Amino acid sequence: MVINMKKSLAFDMGATSIRGILGYVENGQLKTEEVLRFSHERIKEDGRSKWDWKKIIGNIVNTIIKYKDEIESIGIDTWGVDFGVIDKEGNLLENPISYRDAKNAIGYENAQKVMSLKEIFMNTGNQIMSINTLFQLLTLKEVSEDNYSKIDKLLMMPDLINYFLTGERYAEATIASTTQLFDLAERKISNKILEKFEINKNIFPPVIEPGNIVGNLKNSRIEELRELDIPVISVASHDTASAALLTQAYTDPKCMFLSCGTWSLIGCVTDKPVITEEAYDNSLTNETGYRDSNMFFTNITGLYLVEKLKEQLENRYSRKIPFEEITEYVKSNLTVATYIDVALPVFQQDEFDIISEIDNVTKEHQENDFDYFVIIYKSLTKKYNETINYIKSITKREFNRLHIIGGGAKSTVLCQMIADETGLDVVVGPFEATAYGNILIQKIAQKEIASLEEGFKIIANTTQLYNYKAKNN
Repeated sequence: MVINMKKSLAFDMGATSIRGILGYVENGQLKTEEVLRFSHERIKEDGRSKWDWKKIIGNIVNTIIKYKDEIESIGIDTWGVDFGVIDKEGNLLENPISYRDAKNAIGYENAQKVMSLKEIFMNTGNQIMSINTLFQLLTLKEVSEDNYSKIDKLLMMPDLINYFLTGERYAEATIASTTQLFDLAERKISNKILEKFEINKNIFPPVIEPGNIVGNLKNSRIEELRELDIPVISVASHDTASAALLTQAYTDPKCMFLSCGTWSLIGCVTDKPVITEEAYDNSLTNETGYRDSNMFFTNITGLYLVEKLKEQLENRYSRKIPFEEITEYVKSNLTVATYIDVALPVFQQDEFDIISEIDNVTKEHQENDFDYFVIIYKSLTKKYNETINYIKSITKREFNRLHIIGGGAKSTVLCQMIADETGLDVVVGPFEATAYGNILIQKIAQKEIASLEEGFKIIANTTQLYNYKAKNN
């Protein structure tokens, strides 16, 4: 019976909320159940913005224990660049620092005294952003010298969770590729980067590919989990890699992908990294995907701006503003002609007055507060189109479709605006692409699904896709 069916548990961890999803295959479809959802706001500690590790790991452990009799495997995917550091005894030295912490700029500035930003890019293929792991690590070295000296291992967020669950220390390839410390061609930590910045290579664990068994809860560092015999699988643990896996861009060279959430990640899948001066000049990045693929895209501040404005106006008006109200206003007021560059560093900050910052950039003030939503939506679509044109030029490829996944895919207004701006046919869904990708990799590793191609068929039977065409086409 279904009730006794063994299920895979995916922890899908974004930068604002964390979910637990149980999944199993029945009658050629993927059945899922959300069993955990919580927000994980950043905390202030030692003058820095950090993640509440106790809250994160506590919720994960409690969920595993609650559903222990149903779970046959566990997989973790998270946002990129953030990490935890452990000492020789295996203890976490401090709460993991958030990429939005303002002090990360220290490492960014210090790095440029050693290598130019272009040289860093040419050696790593990663888009230069002050939030990247390399710059965070250099900041830690500068501002927390004592903790830095005690580092035995640096573990990216999904690797850190896997370590606490299994006692095993590995670096999964897709999340490692977000660090600006990774040699994409060799699929290992870059010796040149480590040598240049005098970083001890021994703090990085061995790299493993997605689809391997990391370890078992029997060997967990958490006592109450040791009675459980459940394997933990290295999925494509960077959430973008798990999500992009389920877009048509993965199999169709004329299709691009857009992961539209807190961040917007827009690009295509290539056979190998594209590390050129042109890619650097246009702020493009390369990251490792599932099954030896390369994702070539740009990372842009996304719906984070909508969330910040929504929060600011809710505080101003002392009421909740439903997304339906926002989208209806945007739909009816597209004549607002002001734009911003959503990629500006000012829009990546932790705490800022978004209306004031938009006014500073545009040199004008909007009389209606909701016009700022219009500006953000239109600016996002404009940036997407610019990026598409850069990628066309660099890859010498033509594209006719854009496959959108993530929370933003639920906005019919935004999807239509993207189709109109880009002139591409837009395919939307599944909305749960990241969790689905996570679960599929677990099922393949457990040999319940024979191949990725079989997984694609299961997802096609499971979910509905939506299509948008440019109104002028």
